Amino acid sequence: MAISNKTRKNLWAKSGNRCSVCKIELFSEKKSKDKFNIGEECHIISSKVSGPRYKSNMDDYDTFDNLLMLCRNHHKEIDELTDTYTEELLRYIKQNHENWVNDTLNNEINSENNEKVRLLTRITSGKELMNIIFNAFGYRTDHDEIETEEEADYIGGILQTFVDYVEISDLIEVHEKVKISLEFNELLKELEEKGYFLFGERSLENYTTIENCPIATLLIKKQDSKEIIKIDGEEDKPHNNV
Repeated sequence: MAISNKTRKNLWAKSGNRCSVCKIELFSEKKSKDKFNIGEECHIISSKVSGPRYKSNMDDYDTFDNLLMLCRNHHKEIDELTDTYTEELLRYIKQNHENWVNDTLNNEINSENNEKVRLLTRITSGKELMNIIFNAFGYRTDHDEIETEEEADYIGGILQTFVDYVEISDLIEVHEKVKISLEFNELLKELEEKGYFLFGERSLENYTTIENCPIATLLIKKQDSKEIIKIDGEEDKPHNNV
């Protein structure tokens, strides 16, 4: 089998276009517009009998969990120094790097945008919500002050559900998206019945050397919040000033 386009896209996105070991940029365009790529999609467990860390009991060697992004130098190093770079160490390196990319991206986004004032539109349908969060490179979430433990559990659970779908959205098949859209409709209806509105937007933002990253922003506000405003008499489409 070969690495699928879906797996390849997920791998490059989660790696942040950086080597999992040295963090060097893997793909870039110079001022002359020449493209320069030193990134390699590397197997943790080789499919070849004589390959590094080979195991015979795997059904598919080209899954996301068995791949990590490396520069050419570190690809060569991990495949030659197999006593040092064990399967367990490489899986740790992979997870640690993906966590670093996600945390760094979120911190950068929050730092650059915490002083900006903008209007977020209320999300009223599951399809709207899907268009915002699916295949986003990163995300930010926020909510009103929490007053009870019950409220904290509820709002936290709703936001976690949305974030989980951000993480796996590029792995979801088309027919499953239709069902998820219906699930989102029910969640939005439930939020409204409990006295909340969901606001959001999808924007393209720069992150270090990566340009135009799709970022999802989600904000849950109480319906009586003074921050919610109406624009041009749109009674059924309130906005939130953030």
